[in-house]
Amino acid sequence: MKLIFVFAFIVIYFTPSIACYNESHIIKSGKQTNRVEPMALFYNEPDKAEAKSFLAKYDLAKIKTYKKDIQSDIAVNLGYLGRYTEALDILKKLQAAYPGDYNITANLGTTYELLGKNELALQFIKKGMELNPDSHEGSEWVHVKILEAKLKMAGQPGWIYANRVLGTGVNFDSKESEALNDKAWDVEYQLQERIPFTPFPDALLANLFDELGDLYATQQSVELAYIAYDFALRNDSSDHFGVKAKMEALKPVLKKNKIPVPSWKEHYYNRQLSKIQSEITEEVIEQLTNPEKLKKTTETLNKLVDGFSGRNKEKEAKNRQNNLILAGSIILAGFAGIFIYTRLKKPKTS
Repeated sequence: MKLIFVFAFIVIYFTPSIACYNESHIIKSGKQTNRVEPMALFYNEPDKAEAKSFLAKYDLAKIKTYKKDIQSDIAVNLGYLGRYTEALDILKKLQAAYPGDYNITANLGTTYELLGKNELALQFIKKGMELNPDSHEGSEWVHVKILEAKLKMAGQPGWIYANRVLGTGVNFDSKESEALNDKAWDVEYQLQERIPFTPFPDALLANLFDELGDLYATQQSVELAYIAYDFALRNDSSDHFGVKAKMEALKPVLKKNKIPVPSWKEHYYNRQLSKIQSEITEEVIEQLTNPEKLKKTTETLNKLVDGFSGRNKEKEAKNRQNNLILAGSIILAGFAGIFIYTRLKKPKTS
């Protein structure tokens, strides 16, 4: 038993701990900044396959027999599948029975919004914030602002083009500010949750991405700002928010810092990856009709797959080499520990 502890200690001692990586970025002023994680990936729809898998575990005809948290999760997964009326029926009953439960209250508010009942949605999202101000990493203020904007748009369709939804106070020339930096994270978080339920184009999304672009450009990263503006343009091809001019203004900064011009497509995927599959199919058809281009076909397909998965071959090779060295060191250290232990335990001869 002691031998196992000795070996375990050696493995733990020689294994590096997992730590956060910091990405280096440049803001509009030219100052270097850091982010502890890359920009969020956005999906074109909720994970419907996962929702179906979850619901398959339960008998919806016997939903009352399950605990309240399970019932709430069932409602959420029905919502992922667009079955909002069914979800609403479950959540209304749960909220009446458990008015102090944050998850149920917030889920009810979101379901009301998905059904277009924004006044009720705002009522319950605000109540959820009262129950748990730190929910969603403290970003629910963004949700409230969005619902308030939707209500204003209902009476004034042009309101969205003349006002900023979030009203953070940022503009394309803002100075660095801890408060604005925090708001950038909040907006990004909320958009990651909202985009799967919001088909393009959407004027409200364009407004949000324009403001997020300004937050990124002045607080975190011109690269991410360019992507945000690109998302805004994707949602508003008429460019009511003037993002084209901002994108052009960022290009010299990108070029100076040798940052390739990015695209919104790099951060927007569907759940089945059909986009990359169709690109591969088109490439195969184009290249294989010319046998002399077979080698190029292979190289192109590799680049497509590597680019989609975010792989970096040089880094992967280096990582594999480092991992092999590390694994070898751990094994050798382990055997050395065993050898030393057995030598110490070996009985002495007279």
